[in-house]
Amino acid sequence: MPITEMLFTIEKYAIRLSSRFLRRCFSKNVDVLSTDAEELMLHRNHNFISVSREDEKCLNIAILGAPNVGKSTLVNQLIKRSVCAISCKVHTTQAKADAIYSENNTQLIFMDTPGMVSPGELKRFKLAKSFERDPNASLKTADIIGLVQDVDNTFARDKINPNIFKLLKNMEDKIPMILIFNKVDRLKKKNTLLDLAKVLTKSKNSLKFTDVFMISALTGDGVDDLRTYLLDSAKPRKWHYEEHIYSNQTCEDIIQQTVRAKLLDNLPQEMPYNMQVKLEHFDPGPDDSVSTLVSVTCPNKRICSILFRRKGERLRNIALMAEQELRHAFRTPVKLKINVQSAT
Repeated sequence: MPITEMLFTIEKYAIRLSSRFLRRCFSKNVDVLSTDAEELMLHRNHNFISVSREDEKCLNIAILGAPNVGKSTLVNQLIKRSVCAISCKVHTTQAKADAIYSENNTQLIFMDTPGMVSPGELKRFKLAKSFERDPNASLKTADIIGLVQDVDNTFARDKINPNIFKLLKNMEDKIPMILIFNKVDRLKKKNTLLDLAKVLTKSKNSLKFTDVFMISALTGDGVDDLRTYLLDSAKPRKWHYEEHIYSNQTCEDIIQQTVRAKLLDNLPQEMPYNMQVKLEHFDPGPDDSVSTLVSVTCPNKRICSILFRRKGERLRNIALMAEQELRHAFRTPVKLKINVQSAT
């Protein structure tokens, strides 16, 4: 067999395995299987038309906010799965991703976006074009906008990020907007929330918000009320995705971004931003468990040695934390191994 034909056969087999895994582990009913791999493949930027239901409803929600306000954590809570990578550092989310929640006859599509940055920040930190492009793109299909505000940030909580304000000012009469105060669990004085609500909804530099929500994405407090509000706001429309789909990201995307997020959480300063993360091996088992191998390429041997300190304890902790997130995303046992190598 020619080498090119052999590689094609291996790739096709891997696609079938990944497709079968997506169907079984992203489905509410894991007993539903299909023998047609092409039917089940989850392609990027591909919309799925669901089986016809009575009175179908759907709502597209654009989640916007400054960097590190908790947008991805909130989206994960709203769909009850950890499909969006989260970390304590800024710019964890690098590109727009859809996260889908389906209940009864209603489907909510949350568009998680990178934190809004200025053109100067985009250039200074050498950020991807998606940081500028994707927040704008999410507004083109949004039925409602959720602006997330970090009430724990004493320097910025009483004002709307100027990049966001500029983007949304011309949209306030076209798309309904809701204001979402996040991290309320960190406030000792709850009266602060009332003062912030007045400032951000009544001042000259405010936007027109139809509703205000006070939540903690970390603890889940107030998230159920927000989800119910969005379900009630859904429009009569056919679903965009089949019921078993929870994300338009591939398994590869979710695994790579989850490992990258744990590197951001556990390595100091700018170090993890300079590492390359790549999925090398993905093997779904017959019991729906997953074994996966991820390679992390460090810019030099000195940074590699930091991961191997204390007999690799830090690296093992990163792998364990990533496994926990992936189990919550895929709802199945996950065994993750990380291979570290130096670029030089």
